[in-house]
Amino acid sequence: MTTRRAPGRAPRRAPRRPAPEAAPLALARNFTRDLVRSVDLPWFPFVSEGVHVKLCHVSLTTGEITLLVRAAPGAGLTTHYHHGVFVAYTVTGRWRYLDSGWIAGPGDVVVEPAGASHALEVVGDGPAEAFVHLAGALEFRDESGKTLCIENAETLHGRYLAHCALHGLPAVDVTGGFRG
Repeated sequence: MTTRRAPGRAPRRAPRRPAPEAAPLALARNFTRDLVRSVDLPWFPFVSEGVHVKLCHVSLTTGEITLLVRAAPGAGLTTHYHHGVFVAYTVTGRWRYLDSGWIAGPGDVVVEPAGASHALEVVGDGPAEAFVHLAGALEFRDESGKTLCIENAETLHGRYLAHCALHGLPAVDVTGGFRG
């Protein structure tokens, strides 16, 4: 059956789809795809003494990680290998790679390509804090190059969930409610 329309009349438009349902309250209040309320997220220990992270977002599909890193004066990370691109914006304090000639301070951005390997330390009397976006894993190695451990999106997400459970904290969905 063919539908005819009167001359000069516009074709009918498809009916409007209803708006998608709002995200659950905990997700909407603490995390959306666009906004992370980091005040609602706990700091938890990372792989070295004096280093803590606040996991802001993790993609269990792509392996991308967005986090805040806070390290005490003199603390640092042993030699590690970046499996993906690493970008850090220094919020407070000062830090450096042991094999570099620079010291990053507030406002400085460090970009490392995949395949970079180094150790880092906090310099000065105060702690350092950086906002970090990382694609891929960090492989920690000893002096001979032997792999000690590998940290990636899954292991960091697991550390976050375990820390929340251990301390009776609500675990905000840092995947943003999606696995992408």
